[in-house]
Amino acid sequence: MSVLRIALRRGRAACLAGALLVAGCAAVSRPPVTVPMLRADGYAANVAVRAATDTTIARLARRAVRRGDRTLDILLLSGGGQNGAYGIGFLRGWRDRKDAPLPRFDLVTGISTGALQSPFALLGTHAALDTAAALYRSAETRVAPKINWFFWLRKTGGVVKTGRFERAIRGALDARMQADLNAEFRADRQIAVGTADFDLGLAHTWDFATEMDSTAAGLARQQEILLAATSIPGIFPPVLIDGHLHADGGTIHNLLPVLDLAGYRSLATALRGQGVIEPVTVRVWVVLNLFTHVPTVVMKPSSRAGMNRRTTQMLYTTQQPQLLARLNELASAVSTGVPGLRMELRMTAIPPQLASDPAAATMFDAPWMQRLEALGYARALSDAPWDAMPSEALQPAPVALPGEKP
Repeated sequence: MSVLRIALRRGRAACLAGALLVAGCAAVSRPPVTVPMLRADGYAANVAVRAATDTTIARLARRAVRRGDRTLDILLLSGGGQNGAYGIGFLRGWRDRKDAPLPRFDLVTGISTGALQSPFALLGTHAALDTAAALYRSAETRVAPKINWFFWLRKTGGVVKTGRFERAIRGALDARMQADLNAEFRADRQIAVGTADFDLGLAHTWDFATEMDSTAAGLARQQEILLAATSIPGIFPPVLIDGHLHADGGTIHNLLPVLDLAGYRSLATALRGQGVIEPVTVRVWVVLNLFTHVPTVVMKPSSRAGMNRRTTQMLYTTQQPQLLARLNELASAVSTGVPGLRMELRMTAIPPQLASDPAAATMFDAPWMQRLEALGYARALSDAPWDAMPSEALQPAPVALPGEKP
């Protein structure tokens, strides 16, 4: 991280804007475009968004019929960078449980590092989850991008060279995984990942089954979408897709629920249309690849830079309890107000006391990621794998760390 900070300091001296952590020094080269053209794209996309939601609902209804057990399982994977090692460790431990093992999820959604995890989680096999774990274990030497020391001359919108990172993604999401995923898509299982459209200032949801299909071009497109979904603004170059600039979806929201209350009402209608009369339970599982609260620190009141850094940290991290509160309210509203559906919600997050560990502030720290993976694995196998819902107004209590000394 120290090398990155040095590069950023040099960038601030070289860039008149002096705000690399927000938007970088320059945009990716792109064909000429105007604001009216982008707005027209946005209006057209509204229709596509509604159609995509209808498709998601129709698939879920068909999945309920296929399953026949009056249950649907939805997994939400958050962003969190290197902290995704916790989530992949948790999924591996969950897979190894003898009681209440990992479900065959009907829908998996992901933001940022969660987007990278999502295809492995949908497959859910030991081999798939072990492959994902290997990505995090080797991240420091085989995945992490290198500093582009000439970023102020080679203006990409970022400060790192991403060739190694791109090769890692393309090597993980390869033709074999494409074939395995398409077999699941034919059974109406689904993956959705989110990016942020920086031109429109809106979240964008991408449907794997639609974008990837069975062709080489489809695979390449989905790889580009994953690159965009994991591109930290100002650090990684953004990705131009369909004429719009996309980057990490965590800049807008760090969880991707896909369906709101109206969506669940439509799902209930679709289930009745499929002849499902008895109530269906929708189990929503949330794996937060990060913390629900910022670490406690002693702030220096005279430090404007310190206050700015803390503000950014708080604006991002306090999303988590807010999003979870909305999901909890949605679960209650669905269970009490949508005939034919019940909704259950479970979540796990990195124990809050670890937020103060210096390694938590790095980008790719091998010992930290190994520790988080082991912790996630142990928590999933423990008697208390799931956390209580946090409050944004209350200091979180420490959580027991299975496998670690108190």
